[in-house]
Amino acid sequence: MNSTFSIRWQYGMRSLLMIGLAVYIITLSQSNSLHYYLAPQMQKLLLLCPVPLLFIALAMAWHGIAGEREGEDLCDCEHPLPQSWFKKTLVYGMLLIPLLFGSLLPNQALGSDMAAKKGMSFTYPNPEIRRKTDIQTTKAPTSSILSTASPAPASPPPGGKWSQETLDQLFVPPDKYNVEFAELAKRLYQQPIIQIKPEIFSETIGAIELYKHAFEGKKVQVTGFVYKDGSLPGKGLFAVGRFLVMCCTADAMPFGIIVQSKKVPSFDKDTWVTIEGTLHATQKGNTPVLEIRSEKITTVAQPESPYVYTQADSVATFDRLNATH
Repeated sequence: MNSTFSIRWQYGMRSLLMIGLAVYIITLSQSNSLHYYLAPQMQKLLLLCPVPLLFIALAMAWHGIAGEREGEDLCDCEHPLPQSWFKKTLVYGMLLIPLLFGSLLPNQALGSDMAAKKGMSFTYPNPEIRRKTDIQTTKAPTSSILSTASPAPASPPPGGKWSQETLDQLFVPPDKYNVEFAELAKRLYQQPIIQIKPEIFSETIGAIELYKHAFEGKKVQVTGFVYKDGSLPGKGLFAVGRFLVMCCTADAMPFGIIVQSKKVPSFDKDTWVTIEGTLHATQKGNTPVLEIRSEKITTVAQPESPYVYTQADSVATFDRLNATH
């Protein structure tokens, strides 16, 4: 059984940890840094926590300080507290050390180093879409990763508007689960320059990858961080990538598109750039992937929110984004 002093001390420590955690969450919110750690839907849930944490902290502090004065028994009978100093250090250290690291270290986005550890993916990060894409790719020849020849893109009809019948024939969903990608592909195909917007970043790449040969030679614009590694051995080859976050950065998945530049890129890894060029279906090893043959590369500032997230309805989001321009 812990002594009265030990019980008071541990209640005080728990109270301080709860206060520290609440203050840390509030600080992240005030400094607009929560997006470095959590997806938007999880941020909303986390912001509900500081007030309950503060109430819990105050209750613990009051019980530890004035428990006996109010006629209450100050003990740890029902919920035993750690008794040895080793256990106390272990239990409270598990909470204190992460809190200290979070408070003292800078808030920054994941980059190339983490992408290399997790493994940069050059295909849409959905195994079912990759499987269907691979099946489609076997029906058409792919070029090598360093090839330069490519078929000419399909010429738009007079007036620049494709008929719905033509689009329906060109973008047939392989099953009911890819109807949304087919609808998104129809909209993307009619754009003079396909802008891979961060709001529907993964969905846009998924739709293009599913119908990669239809998008052969189409102009595209994408923004991301520069990624270089030994798997891209050719001169002028690098990748532009983003991290896809589902819940938090612990499950962040790096993926991007290979870029082939006429010149050896002079910028360092993790430099944020906007790539303008043409889309091509190519192959990396035995894996069919997309490639952008760049025509213009512009360095840009890191976006306020460097990660990308999934959308429940990418078609509706696309329509909304284009309606505002």
